[in-house]
Amino acid sequence: MKNEFIIRKAEVSDAEEVSRLLRSAMLTYCADSGISSSMLEAMTESIESVADRIAKQTCLVAVFNGKIAGTICIKPVPNPLVYSFSGKTCDYLESCVPAWYISRFAVKQRYRKTGLGIDLITRAVGIACEAGAKSVLLHSAASNSNMVDFYGKRGFELIDSENSRGYMRGLFAKSIALPD
Repeated sequence: MKNEFIIRKAEVSDAEEVSRLLRSAMLTYCADSGISSSMLEAMTESIESVADRIAKQTCLVAVFNGKIAGTICIKPVPNPLVYSFSGKTCDYLESCVPAWYISRFAVKQRYRKTGLGIDLITRAVGIACEAGAKSVLLHSAASNSNMVDFYGKRGFELIDSENSRGYMRGLFAKSIALPD
C-alpha cells in the first residue's frame, strides 16, 4: 500500500478535506495523550484558517485513490526563541538557526503503520534541509508515547516541556547536518 500514495503540495481547494482529516486524527491524538480535545486549537479552527495556512506555508498532502490520507505543514521560523519554555530551551534554540517548524501532521487511522507518516515527515524534513535549515522543531504531547517514540525514531529529541496549555507539551528538535 505504501507505494500507492502520491505526496504533493496541498492546494487551497484541499482545505475542507484536510480540516476533516485533522479533526479526526486529533481525536485519536487526544485519546492517546490523555488530554481533552478542547485543549487543541486544531479542533476548532475554521476551514478558512486551514486554507490560509495552505496558502502561506508549505503544506503537503498524501493522496490515495483520490482522497487525502495524510497531511503535514512546515514553515521557516525566523526566530526559534519564540518556542522557548525555559533557559534550557533558550540555550538550545540559540544554536539552531535557521530553523523550520512542523505542524498539523496527521494520517488517517486506516493508513497508520503503513509508512505513510514516515514518508510525510521525511519529505517535510527534506524540504527544510534543501532550504538550508540547521534544525526542525515541532510540539507534541509529552504523554503520547506513540508520537514520542515515532519522533524519536526519526531523530527528533525532546528538548524541553511545559504545561501552559493544560497538558505536558514537549518541544522536539531534529538537528540537520549541513554538507561542508
